[in-house]
This record gives sequence, structure tokens and C-alpha cells, in this order.
Amino acid sequence: MARRSSALAVLALLSRCCYCRAAVSNDLSPLSLDRFYGQNQVDDTDNSDNSNIDVFNQFHLHESSEWPFPNKIDNSIGQISGVSISKDNLVYIFHRGNREWNQSTFLENDVYRDRSQGPISGHAVVILDPRNGSVIKRWGSHRFYMPHGITVDHENNVWLTDVALHQVFKFGPSLESSSENLLMTLGTAFEPGNDLNKFCKPTSVAVTTNGEFYIADGYCNSRIVKFSAEGRILLEWGRSTKVSGDLPLPPYQLWIPHALTLAEDKGLICVADRENGRVLCFDINNGTFRSEINTHLFQRIFSVAYSPIADGVFYVLNDKNMDITTEILSQGIVINATSLEVIGRFHPNENEFVRPHDIAISPDGTSVYIVELVRSHIRKFELDLDIQNLYINKSLTPLNFSEHELKLYKYNILKNCPGLRENTGKQILVIMLIIAVGLFFTAAIFVTIVIYARTKSMAHRKDVTFSRWHPRTLNADGFTLGNIFNKKQRAGFEKLATVEVSEDDDDDDGNDLTARA
Repeated sequence: MARRSSALAVLALLSRCCYCRAAVSNDLSPLSLDRFYGQNQVDDTDNSDNSNIDVFNQFHLHESSEWPFPNKIDNSIGQISGVSISKDNLVYIFHRGNREWNQSTFLENDVYRDRSQGPISGHAVVILDPRNGSVIKRWGSHRFYMPHGITVDHENNVWLTDVALHQVFKFGPSLESSSENLLMTLGTAFEPGNDLNKFCKPTSVAVTTNGEFYIADGYCNSRIVKFSAEGRILLEWGRSTKVSGDLPLPPYQLWIPHALTLAEDKGLICVADRENGRVLCFDINNGTFRSEINTHLFQRIFSVAYSPIADGVFYVLNDKNMDITTEILSQGIVINATSLEVIGRFHPNENEFVRPHDIAISPDGTSVYIVELVRSHIRKFELDLDIQNLYINKSLTPLNFSEHELKLYKYNILKNCPGLRENTGKQILVIMLIIAVGLFFTAAIFVTIVIYARTKSMAHRKDVTFSRWHPRTLNADGFTLGNIFNKKQRAGFEKLATVEVSEDDDDDDGNDLTARA
């Protein structure tokens, strides 16, 4: 037991003592460090066919080969801006038909320019069978101008946001009715604003089981607004910021809150802070900031979804910045909701997404759906069967404690010390040697102090009086550590720099944000 604890302590020390840059390499190439872990190593390498890979294979997803693209289902489907899954596991998508959002869609004051074209003539809401993608029902014709977000709540009500109308709509369950059942409308049509009655390009809605709901408002106001079940405003927080730099951003400064998700079992409402490249979580009751999710794999976060499986996981949808050269991939990233560490990542078989816009998870947590805006694609990913058995069916034995520890420490070492990926044996030897030398000199100094103190005591034994020792009142002839390490003895040494150097790149200016709606 003692040897095991010592080994883990060394691993922990290695994971904390390495000097590293702020960003971590995205390349999970073969690791010589695996030799250090013996038979407990984990293969983090990409397969030759560029299939979906995660960090520890804790959450490995594969793209469904039986799921067709929407343009193979119905050629009338345009840009898909939103996706949501009902409690009955039906797939709802919200699309724009023949409309496209580009730089000329809105005036400078955020008023919709093409109002004279009228609403989209086709059905903007389409319900799909989760097994094969076939169309079950469609509705919503001649009503919407520029669809954005869709949310199906626990009662199968459908919530929709339209950025051209600057409005949010609540419709009753659609499968049980032959006609559209509009239950609530929030905002003033075609009038952007930031007061209690107006929105400006709202993006997303999240609904609690008690009926309270949150609206992300959105492209202009960058605020989160909480409502009662009846539609009365209870709370709002957030402010817009477009300042980029090296300093950490305050949690209430948002730059396009693009999507919302609820983790009710953890008391959280979380937002995809798109242009700030992070996920922020707030208290579900009072909006108090709770945590920030941010890794080197993030750049522009378009959506986030939560599933309570495996004690809670976040699925985060990242898109790379097309305006700069980057090695960051447009991919899905799985985050442990407790540790906030990356536990998986996934992408299409052809390597990465193209303009991914929204993400949704099935009620049982086994299927993940992602929509791509430009190609009008909806992709389905499924958890591998062994992962389903491990975390959902509970038929397999979970990872034992020591294996989990080794994986966790290995991940921390690689995360903090990317230099260990090569020449690992030599570097570990150097680190261990430095630690040993440090311990040796510490012991030598201690022995020197003890010998010096005893010699001094014996030389002046006759003059000793019984009195209490007070370190702060020793005279100039008494022993202090300062007498050993005084300024004269330290001549030739310089003070080490302790200021942390940031190497973050500057963000783009965001002038074409609306072109990437």
C-alpha cells in the first residue's frame, strides 16, 4: 500500500511540476510515456481511417451508417439551424427553407432587411424518425422568417426562436394536433430591443420541469433572461463584450450566448458563449456564476447539451475560426460534468464538421445529433455498445480504482507537459534526479544547522541562563538562517522572474459574425 501511494505521489508531482505553455497540443500521437505505465496504458492514437477518437475511450462515439443526410430525405430542407429531441425520442429540426443569413440580411440597427419577401412558404419544422431519419410530420409554413433555435420540453411543447422577427414562440405538442397550437409569443415582431418586452435576435430556450424557462438573447444583447411558467420575467444577467486579449473574461460578459442547456440534477443553467470560446454555468435559481468550462480544444462554441448519464456529461460543439490558421478541429467534445475535464471527442468519418450549429442528445443518452448549417446535414452519432453497457446498462464492471487513477494522472501529465510526448524516459530520469538532488541538499542544510547549533551551545554552556527562547528577539550573535544565507554569501545570484508569460493569440475582430449565424 505504501509503495502504491508513493508511486501515485510521484505521478501527481510530475503532473504538477512541469513547465508548459498555455496551450496544449491537439495531437494525441503515440506516447512513449506508456512504458512508464506498463500494461495500464491507454491508446490515444487516431485510427488510420480518421474515425472518432476520445481521450480515454471513456466516451467513444461512432457515426451511424444507417442515418441518411436530410438532403437525401427531402430536398426542400434548407439550412438547419436547430435540433432537439422529444421525450419520445423523436428528432425535431428547425430549418430555413430557401432563406440564408448573410451580411446583407440585417440593417446596421439589427432590423430585418427582407421583410417584404414574406415568411418562408415551406414547413420550417420537421419531425424525423430516430431509427432511419424518415419524415413523420412537418409544420410551420408561412410563419417564420429566419429560424434559429428549437427546444422540445418535457411536455412535448415546442419552443422556437426567430432572429428576423426578434421573437420567441411556444407551441403545444404537435403530434396530437392537426393544426398549430400557438400558446405563447414573446417579443415584438421585427422590432429589436433590450427591455422587458423586446429581444434582439434571440438564439435559444431552455425549459425546467416546473415550467420556468430561460431565453438566450442573443446576438445583440448577450443576456440570459429567466421567466416564470406564465411568461413573467424573473431575472436577467449578462452583458455584451467584444474585447479580446490576455486577461480572463468576467463570467457575466458574454459574446453571443448561442445555446442553452439545463443540468437540473446539478442545479445549473449553462450557456455556449460562442465568440468567447467557453461554456459558462450559472445557478438555476438566482443566476449566480458557478463554473466555466474551457480547454485548448475550444475556439468558437456553437452549442452545448447535457446528459445525466455517468453522473453527468456535457457535449460541447466547437467550430474553428475560418479567418485564422489553426490546428483546432470542428468537432464534438465530451466533458465530465463534475471534474470539467475532457473525456471524449468525436467528429464525422471524413475528419471534421463543416459549420456545425447545434447539438442534441436522446433521452437515454445513447445518441447524439449534430446539424451542419451550410450543408443542411444532420448527423447521428451513437455511443459504442461497451460504453452503453458500462455507464447505462451497468452490466459491465466499471474501471477499477488503480486503472482510473493511472488514466487520470496520465492525462494530467500530458495536458500540462506536452514535452513529455518524446524522449520521455530521459526526461523522467532528469526530473527524478532533480528531485533527489533537492532532497539531498535539504537534508545537508538541516544537518549543518543542527551541528552548528550544538557546537555553539557547548562553547557558551557556562554563560547560559534559563530563559524562554523567542525567535524574534535573538541578538546579532545568535544563530539565524539569515546568517548562513546573507547578502554577501549570495553575491552573484539574480532573482528569478516569477511573472507568468501569456502566449494567447489575439481573437479576430468578429466583423462577419452574422455571416456565421
